[in-house]
Amino acid sequence: MITDLAIDQALIELKRTEYHLLALRSERRMALAEGKVACSAAGRGDWTYFRSKHHAAAKRASMDLTRKLAALRAGR
Repeated sequence: MITDLAIDQALIELKRTEYHLLALRSERRMALAEGKVACSAAGRGDWTYFRSKHHAAAKRASMDLTRKLAALRAGR
């Protein structure tokens, strides 16, 4: 059974993931506009050397969200 606590925790992780992904996208767009990163093809940037605290935070938040969603599906 899905509990209110499980729903709340999943929503918190969802918002945290959304925040970091939007911040990362914004940083990338600004870097691209400033010419700090070269685009290899239309709509696709070469982000190999792009350093951002939001990149790592988005990965962590995404993994935490995955765990919370698994718990939600399992009814924990």
